[in-house]
Amino acid sequence: MTVKIRKVNETDMEKLLPLYEALGYPVDKDELQSRLKNILANPAYGCLVAEKESQLLGFIGYVKLQFFETSDSYYRILALSVSPTARREGVATALMDKVKKLATENGAKALALNSSLTDVRQAAYQFYENYGFEKVTTGFAMNLENNE
Repeated sequence: MTVKIRKVNETDMEKLLPLYEALGYPVDKDELQSRLKNILANPAYGCLVAEKESQLLGFIGYVKLQFFETSDSYYRILALSVSPTARREGVATALMDKVKKLATENGAKALALNSSLTDVRQAAYQFYENYGFEKVTTGFAMNLENNE
C-alpha cells in the first residue's frame, strides 16, 4: 500500500476522531483541535498522518527530548494509531519510518515509547518488537486527580 506521510493540519480533525477512538481515547472534534493546537505550538512536538486517496489511515505523535544522563537527544513516540481497516498493510511502519528518519536527521540517538499493559495491545507489542524496539524499562504512573 502506498501512503503519503505528511504533517497533520487543521482540516484533519474530523478524520482523526476514529483514529483516537481506535487507540482507546475517544474525543470530540473541538477538544482535539484545541489539544493539538496547544501541543503543536511547542516546536519539540510533531504529529504526522498517513493518507491515501484523502482518507487518513493512521497518525503518530512524537516529541524530541533531551536525555538527563548524556548530552544527546531522543524521540519519544507518544501516540500511534492505525485504522482497523488498514492494519497489517504497512501504515504503522511507514509512520514509524518517517519519525525514525526525522530523529536521525536531527541527531537523536534513540527512539522510545510506552504502551499500556492490556491484552488489546498484544499486536502492538509484537509490532514494536518486530520493528526493533526492546523492552528495557518498567514504567509507573500516578493519577493526581484522586491522589491525596
